[in-house]
Amino acid sequence: MSTNDYRKTLETTLDQIAHARAVWEEGSLKAANEELYAILERCFAVFVEMKEDTAKRRTLNALLTDRAMKPRSNTSLGLKVIRYVFGKEGNREQAYARVLGISYDLKPADQSLTSYIEQCGGVEEVRRTSKIKDGKTMTAEDYKQMAVMGLNMARIPVATFDLPEFIQPNSEYDEDYVVGLIRCNPDGTGDLLFGNNDAKVIDTVLIASGKYLDQKAQDDQKGLEAADVAKRRTEDVKTFAPKLFASMSHKVRINGEAIPAE
Repeated sequence: MSTNDYRKTLETTLDQIAHARAVWEEGSLKAANEELYAILERCFAVFVEMKEDTAKRRTLNALLTDRAMKPRSNTSLGLKVIRYVFGKEGNREQAYARVLGISYDLKPADQSLTSYIEQCGGVEEVRRTSKIKDGKTMTAEDYKQMAVMGLNMARIPVATFDLPEFIQPNSEYDEDYVVGLIRCNPDGTGDLLFGNNDAKVIDTVLIASGKYLDQKAQDDQKGLEAADVAKRRTEDVKTFAPKLFASMSHKVRINGEAIPAE
């Protein structure tokens, strides 16, 4: 077979495959994606419902445990929901769980999850999205230092008490912290039962604290910015309105007679 003949044969074969691909994308793949997005949409609704409710998250943990899928302490809420629905925890499920978390942080409240995924270009593109839109990515060390500085500024502690001898700070750690295990009583009180001054344990708690404080600070700043914008725009309107009406009303009419506007 000559080079030209092979080229024609190859072109015909690849064109046929490309056509089959187009039919697949517009048919089976599109339908499959639509069904997947519908499932993820329902998962996202459950995820949002549980996000701020500890009792509901614990109920999910119990259900997973009953099905021999007991989650680890560091398993994200999104992965717990996805794992229950899909029955496993592979790379695909990790991607779906990340979609839930990113969508919760970045998706406009009035936009459906399906619309958001399609707008981003699919599940994989959402998965690659950084949760931090501007600036450098925050590291664990950043969050840790943020917590240390923020907590050092706290003027009023939640509670102050004498430390028992078996709960003392780690002299080799940079900060005088110890992690306490507190039993929460039904009457709203707590009992300090145990303390741990292992550096890794303290780091974990400080990083979690830093993330929490950062989120609360950002939420508070958003509220201040919104209030500032509203106030500024109100002042702008108050200043502009008289000018607008003055320019529109060079003359007014009373009883059909035109008189100059004041």
